[in-house]
Amino acid sequence: MIKLYGYPISNYTNKVKLALLEKGLEFEEIRTPFSQDEEFLQKSPMGKIPYLEVDGKYLVESQAILEFLDDAYPNSKRLIPADPFEAAQVRTIISFIENYIDIPARRLYESIVEGKTISPETVELTKLSLQKGARALSRVTKFSPYIAGTEFTAADCSAFATFQIINDHIADWISPNPLFEIPGLQAYLDMMMQNPNAAKVDKPKSVVMKALKRLRK
Repeated sequence: MIKLYGYPISNYTNKVKLALLEKGLEFEEIRTPFSQDEEFLQKSPMGKIPYLEVDGKYLVESQAILEFLDDAYPNSKRLIPADPFEAAQVRTIISFIENYIDIPARRLYESIVEGKTISPETVELTKLSLQKGARALSRVTKFSPYIAGTEFTAADCSAFATFQIINDHIADWISPNPLFEIPGLQAYLDMMMQNPNAAKVDKPKSVVMKALKRLRK
């Protein structure tokens, strides 16, 4: 039995959960927040979520986990294309989302966890970074209808999980949302919400905010 350890405030947890659901793999979801406790670090060396347990062994880093799932369960739906060029395109989109969209946005919503005051300078820097990231991402996305092409891939797991959390949190500081400068994004997200597996990992803002508050205690 596969065990997924994580929490819905993490887009990386949701990315892996959506992948498991799309692949039709049986798994147990165990909700656990990030930690720096020694016992936790033995399973997740950076103290991050998610991590996966398979046959008593542990895997960390969401992209490594998705690559493992494709290799270890070849009879399930493949999320990284077999074609090398298409696979590289999927990985490129994931890299753009996680490095140029997710990381800048965290300047804002992670401040809730840390209890920090957000300065106007931080808001402006985040806005500029997201605008730049959105412009770059728009050059590699396809939305035909999925983000990397005609088939659902790992890039959709990353995109949906990340965009949903960012959309929930940056509106309090930045409006309009720079992400929607990406042509086709809104129609894509509307389509994804019709996916029953995606709906299972979508968490409304109130749930995420309550989870953040609990983690701060």
